[in-house]
Amino acid sequence: MKARHILIPSLLLALAGGAMAQTTAPAAATAGVPSNDPFVQKRQADADAKAEYKAQKKAAKADYKADKKAASKQLKQERKDSTAERNEQLATSPATKSDKTP
Repeated sequence: MKARHILIPSLLLALAGGAMAQTTAPAAATAGVPSNDPFVQKRQADADAKAEYKAQKKAAKADYKADKKAASKQLKQERKDSTAERNEQLATSPATKSDKTP
């Protein structure tokens, strides 16, 4: 008898939990229709603004990276040219005596 008293309520709870977990189909059908609720409209506007900001930020970051890469490339080329010019000047100039003691 005690087992029956425990088994029946637990069975009813399990069935009720299964029924609550099911979703209704009409709620999904109205997802594409804009809502008149001001909170939903604000949430949608905030989401749109956030997406626009992220897109602008991504574009700005890409521009920054491209500019930085170009500047780095230019700096490396200037350094290479300067080194080549210095080596050429050293090669054509006569060797100078340094203060080296034997």
